[in-house]
Amino acid sequence: MGLARTLAVRAATLVVLLFIVLFVISFALAGPASKILKDEIMMEAKSIVMNLMLHGHYNSTQVQQIENQIITELENAYGLNKPPVIRTLYIMYNMVMFNWGGYSYFPSEYGNIGGGKVVDIVLSALPGTILLDTFGILLSAFIGIEIGLRSALKYGSRSDKAVMYYAALANGIPQWWLGIVMLLIFSFYLAQIHSPIYFPTGGIISPRYYETWLLDPVKVFMIPQAVLDLLWHFALPLITVLLINVGGWAYFARTVVLNISQEDFVNFAKIKGLPESQIVNRYILRPAAPSILTSIFITIPFIIFGGFLVTEMVFHWWGSWLCV
Repeated sequence: MGLARTLAVRAATLVVLLFIVLFVISFALAGPASKILKDEIMMEAKSIVMNLMLHGHYNSTQVQQIENQIITELENAYGLNKPPVIRTLYIMYNMVMFNWGGYSYFPSEYGNIGGGKVVDIVLSALPGTILLDTFGILLSAFIGIEIGLRSALKYGSRSDKAVMYYAALANGIPQWWLGIVMLLIFSFYLAQIHSPIYFPTGGIISPRYYETWLLDPVKVFMIPQAVLDLLWHFALPLITVLLINVGGWAYFARTVVLNISQEDFVNFAKIKGLPESQIVNRYILRPAAPSILTSIFITIPFIIFGGFLVTEMVFHWWGSWLCV
């Protein structure tokens, strides 16, 4: 019951934070960012008018009227004729309802996927984010928690101190910076010295499999050569995510276990002479599980919907950074 209540409170908090973030983003899109759209509309209207002037016979008054009409129609189509508050609420509603039926202003930046349709762009990026970010953070949590538990049970040992130093070092290194270092060493430098083994400089998969990955990623996993190619591209980004995040999870798990191991019920179990395995499993790990599971459950939504944007950009990974 304690775990369920904790998860419910955390979930409610996340929902409130989500709506706050959505409001801020929507207000920015409806307010300051709308100026960019207005500039684009002005440029598009001028381009159409210039084309008409070259291929038609219009005087200056007619040209001005046509330009004003085009601008008005485009502003009405994009909702720029409505007050900022209404536009903000409209954008929030579309985000919550996943009504992303519009088109990107810069479709060529995303390879003209689906003709620039926002839904298709987001869906094409989602598998990459799940593969690298979600799988990476879950694997980091599994490895880090196991290391942290073993470190806490050997408190004060050399291995425990080593885990602490590693956690402090990993926490102080930006993930994107380590990604750049990994690319320099294992991609550029190894390729320059003609090493038989080196990793690609970026991308989620080789160009020959791009169309298959974007249209139906499941088919990629049915082609052995494509799977190997995907793993080849996946190696450096995944190692970067693991090296940075394992330390944090290890420190977290170690702290939780150490705090519980100092409780009176644990000391009483030791005084009773219970086997160490029983003390660890029943009196330490079981009470520590809710805090650890709660942390994992809270982290997953941020990874799925946020992703490691800068890290993905460093590796040119086809993921959530495309949707920014």
